[in-house]
Amino acid sequence: MFLARLSINRPILTTMVILVFLIFGGIAYYSLNLNQFPDVEIPFVSIQTIYPGAGPKEIETQITKKIEDAVATVSEIKRIESYSLEGVSIVIIEFKLGKDINVANREVRDKVDAITNFLPKDAKKPVVQKVDFKAFPVLELTLSGNLDGKTLYDIADKTLKDRFSQIPGVAKVDIIGGQEREIRARFDNKTVYENIISIPQFLQILAANNYDIPAGYLETGNLEYTVRLKGKYPDLQTIRNLRIPTVFGPKKLGFLATVVDTGKKVRERAIFFDNEKKIEDDNVIRIGIVKSPDGNVVKVAKELKKALPDIRASLPRGAKLRVVDDRSLFIIDTVNDTMNNILLGVLFTSLVLLIFLRDLRSTIIVALSMPTSIISTFLLFQITDMSLNIMSLMGLSVSVGVLVANSVVVLENIFRHKAMGKGKKKSAFDGTSEVAVAVLAATLTNIVVFLPIANMSSLVGRFLAELALAATFSTLFSIFMSFTLTPMLASIIL
Repeated sequence: MFLARLSINRPILTTMVILVFLIFGGIAYYSLNLNQFPDVEIPFVSIQTIYPGAGPKEIETQITKKIEDAVATVSEIKRIESYSLEGVSIVIIEFKLGKDINVANREVRDKVDAITNFLPKDAKKPVVQKVDFKAFPVLELTLSGNLDGKTLYDIADKTLKDRFSQIPGVAKVDIIGGQEREIRARFDNKTVYENIISIPQFLQILAANNYDIPAGYLETGNLEYTVRLKGKYPDLQTIRNLRIPTVFGPKKLGFLATVVDTGKKVRERAIFFDNEKKIEDDNVIRIGIVKSPDGNVVKVAKELKKALPDIRASLPRGAKLRVVDDRSLFIIDTVNDTMNNILLGVLFTSLVLLIFLRDLRSTIIVALSMPTSIISTFLLFQITDMSLNIMSLMGLSVSVGVLVANSVVVLENIFRHKAMGKGKKKSAFDGTSEVAVAVLAATLTNIVVFLPIANMSSLVGRFLAELALAATFSTLFSIFMSFTLTPMLASIIL
């Protein structure tokens, strides 16, 4: 056999090749992403359109139906499901599994953008996005203190959100709880009736006086200055002095309505409860850190924790920021536990071999084939863009027995030829060549079982693909090691 002959006659070359796999496999291991489950893209796209004040019937006829008709021409749609609720329209599109979700998202966005002008003017711009079940917060923090809800929300939205978004790997920052600032103009029914005030016209006037606009350029000699008209309301008094048209002429808003600086109605509240310490705090804001699709959960959590001391130092007195949930710890424990199980499998397998072979050198030869196959497998993990997760590590776990079986068969046959009086190199070559076809056929039966799982077209098959590929990759390396490392070591130290 070519590989056995080459490894026996050229041990240094064989050692260098195996070291290349080990070194690059070790480098790949430390660069792989750590996830709880494989990165599987679900072929769903959602379209959410907010129309404040509209009822379900108006939502259905003026928004939902138009969006459904527009996106119906996108290819490979499996199902369209829509919900017309109070003030919001939600359309969920399910595509066939073969459809590239990024292409589908772009096609749906183009179709929706084409009908934006035909939607009601008061409706918000439709939000088109992929449905990502992996977009859960990897870290959850709470902001609390002896400050009011508006102040806490302002700190979380204006300071913490921007600071957390700068951390590499963070896709978005979710804020739940607190109270957002709101300026309210409260009219009395009698005042509106007596002055015949048009509320829609009032809203237009209020919006038209509250934005900055460019006003061209100002030339002075050889210099040119940019001119900008600042129209934002600087304070409440400016809003109170705003003139509103009535049947009796323009009047100041302050005479017609009560203008107050308050907060929006709280529709989503966050409460922190520590069961161990029996602490309950309802004046908190929950901050969820969501990683990007290509981000590493562990690295994101590590970078965030590194930045926490500086972030806490920038908070005003009385505000507290603490981590209440860290999903990276569970992922790290899961990966470590699986790796420990693999190492224990290698150790116990080596002990069993030592008991039955009763030869330390033979045990070393067989035992080395397992870690070398596993470490080399991580190189193919990186090439195929796999991650370290429960499924891929489970694939390595189930193949530990196969990794040692090939080398045991080869080594046992080498023992038989050596007992016949042949030399070490002759025994290593003849013993390996004699069982090469049998070892290859036995190992390929395992690969034939796992490869179809990796090619399953269903959603479940996509989750199991990394398990099947991990088992296949490690099995292939076990064949390579049994035909190279095992005969080479047998010809030297047996």
